[in-house]
Amino acid sequence: MAERSASVLVIDDDPITLTFLSNLLGDKGYHVLKAVDGSEGLDLARRHRPDLILSDLVMPYHDGFEILGELKRDAILKAIPVIMVSMRDKEQDIVRGFDLGAEDYIVKPFGAHELLARVRRALRAARAGEALPASAQAELAKR
Repeated sequence: MAERSASVLVIDDDPITLTFLSNLLGDKGYHVLKAVDGSEGLDLARRHRPDLILSDLVMPYHDGFEILGELKRDAILKAIPVIMVSMRDKEQDIVRGFDLGAEDYIVKPFGAHELLARVRRALRAARAGEALPASAQAELAKR
């Protein structure tokens, strides 16, 4: 899979950030899925199994930590790298994100080039470990 043909799910309740990220990634050739809250984001992740998820932290219904926890408890979805994107810059929030399984954590505001570099790195890392564990393959076969 070429990096630029990868699918990226962007979950953010702020329409300006959602549009910015979607346009930035779309202009670079990524297939972008958009969700305006955590519930919609989880639904899209389950239906489309994107290659990468960018998730805001503070949102209605499910916050970014809850989304991350749900994804990492799912035998198939847990392999999807998640980059947390948040204005929260406290060490405890960043550490919690990593402890819950985030691939990366980027603090708003951020530069477009930095975000794109982190997306490329996360996709490369995911491809390096592409083989699904046997338990995940069995779960996928059931679905």
